[in-house]
Amino acid sequence: MTSSAPLTPEQLQQYKPNELGQIPILEYHQIGPNPEQFVRTPDQMRGDLQWLYDHGFYVINISEILADRIDVPLGKKPVVLTFDDSPAGQFRLLRLDTGQYAIDPNCAVGIMETFFAAHPDFGRGGLFVVLPNMVFDWTTVAAEPDQQGLDQMKVQWLVANGYELSNHTRDHVSLGDLTNDQIMYQLAEANIEINKLAPDAPIRVVTLPFGIYPTGGDDTLLRGFDYNGQHFEWEAALLVGANPTVVPLSTEYDPYAMARIQAFDDELNKWFGVFEDNPGILYVSDGNPDTVTIPNDLHSWLVGTFDESKVHGRTVIRY
Repeated sequence: MTSSAPLTPEQLQQYKPNELGQIPILEYHQIGPNPEQFVRTPDQMRGDLQWLYDHGFYVINISEILADRIDVPLGKKPVVLTFDDSPAGQFRLLRLDTGQYAIDPNCAVGIMETFFAAHPDFGRGGLFVVLPNMVFDWTTVAAEPDQQGLDQMKVQWLVANGYELSNHTRDHVSLGDLTNDQIMYQLAEANIEINKLAPDAPIRVVTLPFGIYPTGGDDTLLRGFDYNGQHFEWEAALLVGANPTVVPLSTEYDPYAMARIQAFDDELNKWFGVFEDNPGILYVSDGNPDTVTIPNDLHSWLVGTFDESKVHGRTVIRY
């Protein structure tokens, strides 16, 4: 994927790399047959992926942003897919006559796996924001009994196939309503329960229920604490909305306040239109993670936000 050869002036003008640009993190909830604000139909999700592919996006995992090591082909624009609350429509298994299981092609995982296989130049990945007591076995209408008892199989499959997991508290409660002890219980027990399903899975991120911080906006406990003799810490916190997120090279970057874009028609149509009309706001890769390429003529959102102290030995190229 990486190219070490310097870009020619012609390539710079053709691909317009901008590694100070912003990255959309899309936020999905239910995948189901009846479209609503928090329900995307399978065909709508397929359409979202097709739009992203057609417009030069490339799927990465959120850990790549957190590590500030975004290895994306030249000219591609990274995007992160996130899935909140672990309903069955995100990951459903169908029992075959043989007794084995197959992934439902109309659940989020099935849709992505089919699309990734057909478009190997689209990247792959996704962040699943798991509720440890409701792991891919429920919908807004009712529980799905045939999906119960499959939680460990599903979570381990995700981790083994390049997907990532996020803490979303044990019981999906607003952290702003809790004491510090209650917050520690909710966050620590969520990690513990998820790691019972997938012992080796790193959980780097807390996705804030309802986008609400602890009282006063204090993110101290999101960074880490000791609980029952065990240390817990996270590298980032995700919000509910409402725009693309800035990158670690930005003076505005705060990993404990990473913005997302909700995946329903009004928001997606708005932001997809913004991206088409204002391509200069987006991160565009120069194809080499060891260089940082930034145009001199920046979109107003990005002017004055380059933090040179975060380059960390990479070569900076301005053009």
